[in-house]
Amino acid sequence: MGVESRGTYARRERSRRMPITQVLMMSAVVPSLMLIWYFRSRDVYPEPAGVLWRTFFLGVLTVIPVLIVALPIASFIKGVGDPITAGFLSAFLTAAGPEELFKLLVVVGYAARHKEFDEPMDGVVYGAVASLGFATLENILYVSSGGLGVAVMRAILAVPGHAFMGAIMGYYVGQAKFRPNEKGKLLALAYFVPFVLHGLYDWPLLAAKSGAELATRGGAEASNAVLVLLPVTFATFIFEWVWTVRIIRRLRGEQLAWAQHSQGAPPPSQPVPAAPMAPMAQVYPQPSYANPYAVAPQWGAYPAQPQTNASPVLGVLSILAGVALASVGGMVTLGLILFAVSPQPADTLSSAGGMFIALVLFGALPLALGIAAFVFGIKKLNGR
Repeated sequence: MGVESRGTYARRERSRRMPITQVLMMSAVVPSLMLIWYFRSRDVYPEPAGVLWRTFFLGVLTVIPVLIVALPIASFIKGVGDPITAGFLSAFLTAAGPEELFKLLVVVGYAARHKEFDEPMDGVVYGAVASLGFATLENILYVSSGGLGVAVMRAILAVPGHAFMGAIMGYYVGQAKFRPNEKGKLLALAYFVPFVLHGLYDWPLLAAKSGAELATRGGAEASNAVLVLLPVTFATFIFEWVWTVRIIRRLRGEQLAWAQHSQGAPPPSQPVPAAPMAPMAQVYPQPSYANPYAVAPQWGAYPAQPQTNASPVLGVLSILAGVALASVGGMVTLGLILFAVSPQPADTLSSAGGMFIALVLFGALPLALGIAAFVFGIKKLNGR
């Protein structure tokens, strides 16, 4: 009887923990899905879903080579006694270096070689999607061991940060494809710029982690020194966020200008006949480029974003708030539903009314508000 009771207890505990794990997994995936929605919606000529998802899953697979490269380096860094130095080495050698390298290989080796990659904005979209593929699996690993607090913080900072760095990387890849005379320099920037941003973002966090480990062994003053670095993480996040918004705004403006000029025709992947482009011939430094707006032309009478007068800040804040709200609301909704359908003691079933109220107030309502805020933000940015 005792053995049977322990087995029954163990099964009950596993069934209780399983919904928690599934809920945290959802909170890890929702931010990535919403950000993919955002980047695709900002593209005037959206990319095919099949190519986007293949790029996403290739980004997921980059976790394998990243671990192969990073783990031996991490074992060496464990012997470094200074938390600031250890955090710096971890940030740049085990995180930024291999992660950005393999994400770049996905964007250059697959996305940029695809026939659908036919305009500069595509680089931003595919770069963000490849980064979000990696970030999704990384987020699942962190959230499954870190809990709700980690889920919320990563939904607000880490996952968007990966997307922003991927978008910046993709911007340079897109420019490299349509500016062959500067291809080498632009591809180098496609790796170097996200590498620096990623390292600066992670350095204070990993230094704090190393300092906390030392503090448990009596090195309290080391963790105090690390606190000075923490603003660098937030400053880096804001910098890459603003930069990404400006890049997308500029490239979308060029798309809208081209659409206005060509009366809605899709952007050409072949050289444009001379006659239609004659009025704009003077704005192209290198008219041999296959794509007419690959060199950031000055459009003259064609406004960059004629339909919107609102500041992009409100739209971006609405999107970030929507991602956070939808992540938490979706997590609570899924958790309560899984709890409701799992076998429960009789006394628990009497609280079904309270559970329904909790589902509405803390699950469905935040989820709906998050999606509404997200859509509102996209519409603000798109000027609809």
